Amino acid sequence: MEYDVVVRNGVVVDGSGAPRYRADVAIKDRKIAALIDPGDAASASAAREIDATGLAIAPGFIDMHSHSDWVLPIADHGKILKPFLLQGVTTFVGGNCGFSVAPVMRERKRMLDESGQLCAERKFDWEWDDVAGFAAYLKRRGLALNVAHLAGHGSIRLSVMGSDAGEPSADQLRAMQAMVEGAMADGAVGLSCGLGYFPGMIAKPAELAALARVAAAAGGVLTSHLRAYSERSLFFDSKFPHNILAVREMANIAREAGVPLQVSHLIFVGQRTWATVEDTIAEVERHKNAGVDIAFDTFPYTCGNTTIRVIFPAWAQTGLERLLDSSDGWAKLRAGFRPLAPFIADSVQLMWAVKPELSHLEGKFFGQIADELKLDPIDAYLTITRESGTRARVLNHLYSGDDYGDEHALREAMKHPLNLFEMDTILTSHGHQNPASFGTYPRILGHYVRELKLLTLEDAVHKATGMAAQRMRLGARGLVRPGYAADLVIFSPETIGCAADSRTPALAPVGIEHVMVNGTAVVADGKWCGDGVMAGEWIARK
Repeated sequence: MEYDVVVRNGVVVDGSGAPRYRADVAIKDRKIAALIDPGDAASASAAREIDATGLAIAPGFIDMHSHSDWVLPIADHGKILKPFLLQGVTTFVGGNCGFSVAPVMRERKRMLDESGQLCAERKFDWEWDDVAGFAAYLKRRGLALNVAHLAGHGSIRLSVMGSDAGEPSADQLRAMQAMVEGAMADGAVGLSCGLGYFPGMIAKPAELAALARVAAAAGGVLTSHLRAYSERSLFFDSKFPHNILAVREMANIAREAGVPLQVSHLIFVGQRTWATVEDTIAEVERHKNAGVDIAFDTFPYTCGNTTIRVIFPAWAQTGLERLLDSSDGWAKLRAGFRPLAPFIADSVQLMWAVKPELSHLEGKFFGQIADELKLDPIDAYLTITRESGTRARVLNHLYSGDDYGDEHALREAMKHPLNLFEMDTILTSHGHQNPASFGTYPRILGHYVRELKLLTLEDAVHKATGMAAQRMRLGARGLVRPGYAADLVIFSPETIGCAADSRTPALAPVGIEHVMVNGTAVVADGKWCGDGVMAGEWIARK
């Protein structure tokens, strides 16, 4: 039979977790058409053949926690998201942490622009209201990689309630439920919450459960940025570890709503929190054993990107600009931040300062910034917050470990059977980058699989592909099997890796020889060939 492409002489790591095996992979009409025994190689011919001798053939990696739906609407998104494809990511799930570009009410355009400014490359025209309209818009303009979508609770709440910090009325709750129902009917894979960000931080469990029940009825999943990832926080009044209480809160919501729960980026923030890793995972296991369909995900770095607003208390989130312009407000914020001064100085790195005249500070820690500005670290942090219009992006460290090799908490989470992999990066063309945008999956397969033997190659690929596709309702993705999409990454298990770190983040990975999106090459023979290629697809819930 004549195929479009045949990949010969490689070892298939098929994404299921099963042992690797030798087979040639034949592709036709954007799908995997056949797996051919190497002894029958002569029975298959193709317009193009790829020699994968010494290489592994795996499904394209699936980033199940992305914020790049805010970049997709612009025409040059393929250029910006190139680092994803270079590291083998062929599919991402957008709309995470409660912030999605659909469904929305366009009359809230200004507020939505503000809520998404952390993730957006630049402002775009809101030419859609619902998920179907967003999907149609992307299909018309083309997609550089495959995309699935979560409806964001935060965007929905802002659309219905504006900046109202109160509880929704019965009519407002019904309006939010209707938006979730419409999103699910349009193919969204589920509902996301961002309980560390406004307005998610002020939403009570009853509100979240009411919306989650709608997603559950349609066969979707609930994902959540937890209310707390540290042993102490501003959200719970208890001596019990707050991060464990945050897991418990969402697990109880999932139980009540009857919805599968995906705990987003299970991180352990600050050294005191690292010691809670075993108890936190035990809490997850307890709910799993009690019947809650629960899992979690991690990224392989001890730092993560977020907004500079993330450590401000809930009472300061609305009207923060006014507080920063007031001497009384400044003093109140400064007093509240006093216990965080060492963390701010040594463990918070400025990624994007927004103002070009402050760009020389990007990539520096706030202790360094304080020295340059001749301020103390708290005043430096408040100054950058104010001068950036509260829009600055930061890279927080001491996430589940440190830069000096103490990664016990990270590794315990990474190797657990209920853990999946993701990137959680905010990738734009602005400022200092998150190394995860460039090296997540090569780092996992090189450092943690080959060097540390934390996981087998088969297990790691499964977490990054087949398990993610099943968890996020992606249908025929994530496996090397006939009938599945021809999303493939072909790499050397002996050399794959990435040197990207928080100081030098924009380094390309090594060891990846070929990447295909629905059968179309974007990396060939180790070289990028994806300029202008729009081979991606919109993936509706399956």
